[in-house]
Amino acid sequence: MEQEIYDVMIVGAGPAGMSAAVNARVRNKSVALVSRRFTSPSLARAPAIHNYLGVEGVSGSELYKRFLEHARRSEAQLIESDVIGIYDMGGYFSALASAGDISARAVVIATGAVQSASIPGESTLVGSGVSYCATCDGPLYRGKRVVVLGYTAAAREEANFLAEICSEVTYVDLQRGKMGDGPSLADSIRVVTGKVLSIRGETIATHVQLEEESIPADGVFVIRESIPIERLLDGLTIADGAIAVDREMATSVPGVFAAGDCTGRPWQVAKAVGEGLAAGLSAARHVDRLAAAARIV
Repeated sequence: MEQEIYDVMIVGAGPAGMSAAVNARVRNKSVALVSRRFTSPSLARAPAIHNYLGVEGVSGSELYKRFLEHARRSEAQLIESDVIGIYDMGGYFSALASAGDISARAVVIATGAVQSASIPGESTLVGSGVSYCATCDGPLYRGKRVVVLGYTAAAREEANFLAEICSEVTYVDLQRGKMGDGPSLADSIRVVTGKVLSIRGETIATHVQLEEESIPADGVFVIRESIPIERLLDGLTIADGAIAVDREMATSVPGVFAAGDCTGRPWQVAKAVGEGLAAGLSAARHVDRLAAAARIV
C-alpha cells in the first residue's frame, strides 16, 4: 500500500502546534499533528492565565483542553508518537517516528523551547550507543545493559519497556525526584540520582559518568521533552538558542516553518497561538505553490 503524504505535518502539540493545525485545516489541507503525548506541561503548571485576550483567569489545563478539543473538531489527524528525525525527500518530507514513517509536503516545528545536546559526549555518540527513542532502538540492545537518563515522566515508560528486553536497566532520575504523573518503574530497574557529567566512550558509548559513580552501559537513552533540535532536521539555522524564522515563520529549510517557544522569547501562550496561525497558513501556501508548479509542468 502506498504511504499517505499529508499536506502539512506539525511536530508538537502545544498551543503553537494546535493553532497551526487548525489554521492549515481552515485552508482545507490534510494535517498530521504529531506529539509524544497530547499534553502541555508548561500550561499545566499555570493556575490562571491573565494575559490571553478574552479568556482572563482561565487555568492553563482548562485552556489546553479547549485547544485540544478545537484541534480535534478541525479533523486534523492526531498521532501520538515520538519524532526522531525529519528528512527532506525532495518535494516532500519524511519523519522517522516511533509510530512509523510520516510524510508531508510541508512541516511546522512547534516542539517548545529549543533543547540542545547538552551532555558532554552526547552529540558525538548519537547512533553509536546514544539514542532518544527506546521504542525505535531498544531492540538493538536486547539482552544488554542500558542506562536511561530520565528528564520527563515519559522516560519511565521507556525504561519499563527496556526492562522487558534488556538484561539490566539503570534509571537516572533527572526530574530531581519530582516524578509527577506517569507509571511507576518496574521493580527490576535500578534507580539512581545525581548530576550527569558525561557519556563516555571512544567510538561507542560505554559508560555514563555521574558525580559519584560510573555506570557501565551498552546503550544510553536520553529522554527529554523533545530531542535536540540540531538532531531533528539538517540545515536548520539556530540563532540565540532558538530556530531562526522570518515574518512568515519560514525557517532556513524551504517548506519547513516553526512557531511557538522554539522560535524564542517571549514564552507566552498568545505569542505561540499567533505564530502557530502564521506558520499554518504559510505551510498551506507552500503546498498550494507546489501544486501550482506541478500543474505547470
